[in-house]
Amino acid sequence: MGERAAGRRTDRVVTTIAWGCGLAGLALPLSILGYLLVNGISGVTWDFLTQAPAGRPLGSKGGIWPAIQGTLALVGGGLILSLPCAIGGAVYLSEYCRHQRLEKTFRFAADFLASVPALLFGLWGFAFLVVACSFGISLRAGIVTLAAEMFPVILLGAYASLKAVDPAVREAALSLGITRACLARRILLPRAWPGILAATLLAAGHAAGSAAPVLFTASVYHSRGGLDPSAPVMTLPTHLYHLVTEGLSMRQAYATAFVIVAGLLVANSAALLLRRRGRAV
Repeated sequence: MGERAAGRRTDRVVTTIAWGCGLAGLALPLSILGYLLVNGISGVTWDFLTQAPAGRPLGSKGGIWPAIQGTLALVGGGLILSLPCAIGGAVYLSEYCRHQRLEKTFRFAADFLASVPALLFGLWGFAFLVVACSFGISLRAGIVTLAAEMFPVILLGAYASLKAVDPAVREAALSLGITRACLARRILLPRAWPGILAATLLAAGHAAGSAAPVLFTASVYHSRGGLDPSAPVMTLPTHLYHLVTEGLSMRQAYATAFVIVAGLLVANSAALLLRRRGRAV
C-alpha cells in the first residue's frame, strides 16, 4: 500500500509539473499577442494600410503600403521561382530516385538548408547576388534570396505529403501499366496538394517575417512604391526594424508589428487547416 501511495503522489507531482510547463509555454505567446493587440490595433486604420510613410522624422506618421507591397512582391516572386523546383524535386525523390543512399543524401541536404539561419541566406545573397552577380540592392536579388530560403521547406513538405499517400494506390496504378509521370500528375499530386499547399504557406509566412535576408539584398529605408526589379523596396520587417532602432514612433512600430503577426497567424492557421484536410483524405 505504501508503494502504491508513493506512486500516486509521484504521478500527481509529475502531472502538476507537466501542466505547469504547458501553461507557461501557452501563456508566453498569448501574452505577446495580447500585448501587441492592446498596443497595436488602435493604430491599424485604412489610411495606415494604404498610405506611404510620412512625417518628420520620416516614418513617424503615414502608413506602410510600400512595405506591404514590397513584402508581397518578394514573397510572391520567391514562390514563383521555388515552388516548381521544390515540387519537381519532391516528385523525383519520392517516385524516381531508386537509390536509397542518394535519396537520403538529398533529404539530408534539404534538412540542412531548412535549418540554416535566415541571416546566412542574407549574407549569401549579398555576397553572390548583390556583389558577384552585380544585381545590386534590388527586388530581384531579394526574390532569389527568399526563393533559396523557401525551397528546402517546400521540398520537404511536398516530399512528406507525397510519401503519405497510401502505397496501395501506387501499386494499383503501376499494375495497370500507368507511367510514373502520369501517376504523379493525375493521382499523387491531387491527393497530396493540401500538404504541399500547407508547406508553401508556412514557408511563405517564414520568409515574409524574416528581416535578415532582405536587409542585405533588397530593402531600403524609404520607398514611394513601385516594383522595379532593379530597384530596392521597403518590407514590413525592415520597416519595423528602422522604426524601433531609430526611435521614430512606437505607435507606428506596434501597429506594424501587429500587421506582421496577424498575417503570420492567418498563414499558419490556413496551413494547419490544409494539413488536417490532407490527413482526412
